[in-house]
Amino acid sequence: MRLMGLVKDLKEVRPYDFQRPHQLSRLQLDAITLMMESYLRMASNFLSTYLRTPVQIQHISTEQMPYEQYVEGVTIPSVLALFTINQSGSGLLESSPEVTLAIIDRALGGPGFGHFPSRELTEIEQTIYRRIMERLLSLLGQSWSSLMPFEARIDTIEYNPAFTQISSEGDLVVVQQQQISIDSHKGILSWVWPYPAIEPFALMLGRHALGREDDQDVKPKTQEMLKLLSRSSVRADVVLGRTTISLGEFRQLKPGDIIILKNRYDKPLTLSLANQEKFHVVAGKVGGHLAVRVTGRVNPDDQE
Repeated sequence: MRLMGLVKDLKEVRPYDFQRPHQLSRLQLDAITLMMESYLRMASNFLSTYLRTPVQIQHISTEQMPYEQYVEGVTIPSVLALFTINQSGSGLLESSPEVTLAIIDRALGGPGFGHFPSRELTEIEQTIYRRIMERLLSLLGQSWSSLMPFEARIDTIEYNPAFTQISSEGDLVVVQQQQISIDSHKGILSWVWPYPAIEPFALMLGRHALGREDDQDVKPKTQEMLKLLSRSSVRADVVLGRTTISLGEFRQLKPGDIIILKNRYDKPLTLSLANQEKFHVVAGKVGGHLAVRVTGRVNPDDQE
């Protein structure tokens, strides 16, 4: 019996791992990373505005690993937000209590710096943190909506991974680690995606490489990924000016008072994207709306 006629190209034959049948290609992992970076810009802008202080979130790594390996590396207690995706899948967002408490402290009007003990959250703190996480999940859905519908909601918050069994021990999960900086506090955020939850998005991003090319020979389709990302929104800010006043002057402010800004009236303003100064602009009005006209790019050396 001849079987070779059934195989058009031996390169299409891929080894099958019976112990770990579900694995993503390197191309798919890179595409997921690129999509997540679009979200990180939106999340940084939201937290900076909500907490009234500069917040930066930077991608560190995207890895596949057995769920049991991830669980072994979790410090107890950790703040583990378990969420449901599209009413079927599930995921996990891990953060340290120190960073979480710094976020909550800023949200309540506190300074957000100092020593925060490693402990579980109170009921009030859980409510505040849940509200912030729901907003972050909404932003994630916006950044991924160009691929397919994405709806997520927080189910519960735990502090021990033994109570967040989102996958079987031997199954692979995708773990995305990011560094978050809030004033003097730095910590790690970890998104954990079981294969069934991330598979639909991975297939949409990397379907052109599945079953046709060896992973080592795959080159990311940068233009195709950028085309998808071009639909994502990025917040743009123009600050009229800044100055410093004393607390006493602030308490005595009343309508009609004039505050002198440090900016000169004949100098251009600056347009910032994702908290980074990018363009010089001139303010004006178009059709009854305030507007700015771009006059040039910001020289990176001028920001130092």
